[in-house]
Formats: sequence, structure tokens, C-alpha cells
Amino acid sequence: TVKGGRIESVRVTQHQEKQFYSALSDTPGQIVRRQSVKGVDAVTGATMTSEAIINATAKALAEGMRKADGR
Repeated sequence: TVKGGRIESVRVTQHQEKQFYSALSDTPGQIVRRQSVKGVDAVTGATMTSEAIINATAKALAEGMRKADGR
């Protein structure tokens, strides 16, 4: 969720994780705190999950920007 040009929240809507639940909350939290996907550290032992969340967030933000620009 983006409001007023700020990332308000990042929500994981689908996952198949059975072990690394901390990545599902820690990674979105870092993105909100940093207000960016850049420089977000992967959760130890859950690098692929963290990277998937970062990539999905980047894609959603880019799509939101395109829609805001009327593309």
C-alpha cells in the first residue's frame, strides 16, 4: 500500500513457505522502514523467500507507477 508517496505497508498475499515465516514479516518490514526495496537484507536461511518478496514488491511498485502515469 502506497499513500502520499510513502510505502505504508507490504503484504505477502501468497506463499508456500513451511519453514521461514520470519522472512514473511521481516522483509516487508524492512521495505517499509527503508521506503525502498534497495538495500533490504535477506533473512538468514531464507534468501530465496526474501528475494521473492523484494522482487514482487519492486514489480508492484513499478506497476503502480505506470498506472499513476496513465500508461
